[in-house]
Amino acid sequence: MAADPLVIFLASAATTLSLDFMIHPLDTIKTRIQSREYTNYARNTRKSVFSHPKIFRGLYQGFGSVLVSSFPAAGAFFITYENVQSRLASMGPVLMPHQTSSYRVFSDFCAASVAEAVACVFFAPAEALKNNAQMIQSTSTKFPTSASQSHQKASPQSATVQAFKKFKNVRQLWSGYFALLAHHLPYTAIQMPIYEILKDHMSQSVILQRSLISTTRDMDMKHSQVINSATNAAASGAVAGGIATVLTAPTDMLKTRVNLDASDQSILQRNRIMHAARSILAAEGFRGFFRGCGINIFMGVVGSGVWLGLYEGTKTWLSHK
Repeated sequence: MAADPLVIFLASAATTLSLDFMIHPLDTIKTRIQSREYTNYARNTRKSVFSHPKIFRGLYQGFGSVLVSSFPAAGAFFITYENVQSRLASMGPVLMPHQTSSYRVFSDFCAASVAEAVACVFFAPAEALKNNAQMIQSTSTKFPTSASQSHQKASPQSATVQAFKKFKNVRQLWSGYFALLAHHLPYTAIQMPIYEILKDHMSQSVILQRSLISTTRDMDMKHSQVINSATNAAASGAVAGGIATVLTAPTDMLKTRVNLDASDQSILQRNRIMHAARSILAAEGFRGFFRGCGINIFMGVVGSGVWLGLYEGTKTWLSHK
C-alpha cells in the first residue's frame, strides 16, 4: 500500500533540498566538461579541461531554478511511483499468479517509467535554465553560452536571470524534454527495479538479525526502523545508481548538449537530439558521448544513495509521528 501523499511529498522535499545542495557543484563541473566551449579549450590548448581558469567558479550558478522545480518534480515522481507500484502490486495475483518475482520487477519498471515521464514535465525547464546558467561566467569576462549565442557579460547573482533572457519563447524551456526523458527514463527504469530487489534482500537480513533481540524498547525500535530503512535504501540506491549511470552515460551527454542549445531557434525541435548527436560524433567520435563520465558515475553512486536513503528514512520517521 502506498504511503500518505503528504508524507511522500514532505519526505521527497527534504531529500531533494539536501541532495541538490550537495551535488550541484559537481553537476556544474560536469556540465562544463560536456560543453563545446570547454571541450574546444582542452583541444586547442592541449591541456586538461580542469586547467580552464573558470571551471571552478560560480559552482552554484543555476541552483535557484533547480531548487524551485525539484520540490514539485520529486513529489510528482515519488507520489506517482508509489501509487502506480501499489496498484500494479494489487493486480499481480490476477495477472501473473505464478511469477511473482518477475512481476515485481515488471511493476517496478513500469512504475518508475510512468513516474519519470511525469516528473520530467516539471524538471525540463529547470534543467535547461540550470545548464545554461552554469555556462555563464561569474565575472565580466566574455564567454559563449551556446553554439549560436554571441558573447555576453554576466555576474554570479544574475546567471539564472541571464540564462532565462536567452529564451525568446517560454516554450523553448521545454525543448529539451524528450532528451531529458531519453536519459532519465532508462536511467530510472534500470535503477528502481535493481534498488527494490537489493533493498528487499537487505531488509530481510536485517529482520532476521533483529528477531534475535527480544528486549528492545518501543522508542528504540522506532529509531532502529528509521536507521535501518535509511541505511538499506542508501546502500541499495548507491549500487543501483552506479549501474544505471554507467549504462546511460551517452544519453546524459546528449541531454546536456540539447539543453545548452535549447535557446537556438535555428534548430528544429524534432531535430535537436540528432543535431546534438551528430555534432558530438563529428568533433570527438563515439568516445565523446562519455565525456564527464567519471564525475557522472560518482554523482550517480553518491546521489542515488543519499536521495533514496534520505527519502526512505524521512518517510519512515514521518510515518511514525
